[in-house]
Amino acid sequence: MAVLIASGGHTLLIVMEDHGRYRMMGQTVDDAAGEAFDKVARFLGLGYPGGPPSTVSPPRGDPGAVAFPRAMLDEGYDFSFSGLKTAVVNHVRKHSDVATRDVAASFQEAVVDVLTTKLLAAADEAEAPTLVLGGGVAANSRLRSRVAEAAEASGRRVFLPPLALCTDNGAMIAGAAWWRLRADGPRPSTPASPPRWPSRRSLRSP
Repeated sequence: MAVLIASGGHTLLIVMEDHGRYRMMGQTVDDAAGEAFDKVARFLGLGYPGGPPSTVSPPRGDPGAVAFPRAMLDEGYDFSFSGLKTAVVNHVRKHSDVATRDVAASFQEAVVDVLTTKLLAAADEAEAPTLVLGGGVAANSRLRSRVAEAAEASGRRVFLPPLALCTDNGAMIAGAAWWRLRADGPRPSTPASPPRWPSRRSLRSP
């Protein structure tokens, strides 16, 4: 399966061949997708976090109002969103009368275009029958609908996390641990470092 993990700290494109067997296809070279959402939303006065507010704040804008750049769209599987963020700032400063909802929708469409295009390209190369979204940006309704539409059009299955779990890293770690336990069995609890280090105040000078 082809997996897109998009959050405030990561944008990763991975082919999962089996539980515990992953092949990295691409990642961000600067701002992660969620980080770009947060910074643009803050600049536009849409609040924090940036992903959901820029999607659900009514009224919705025109995603074709501004032709923002799609960086590295046809250049492998890595991502870059720093230039897109700068393009939004520059556009608003040059066009002070532009509608915030149109800028937000156009920015969102640029991000979603890049994420969806690269996810599908990786799935095609790996002949992956399934598309998967993960991370906080998986809560973005436009990204969810585009990936679901792409999966249906290409005859693939799609897994979208429930909105309540899009930011729950604990559930993800627990799931990964369950599969690791099943594959490797239990391991002795041997911490790599002593559980109690002396505090700075308790250290004595020689």
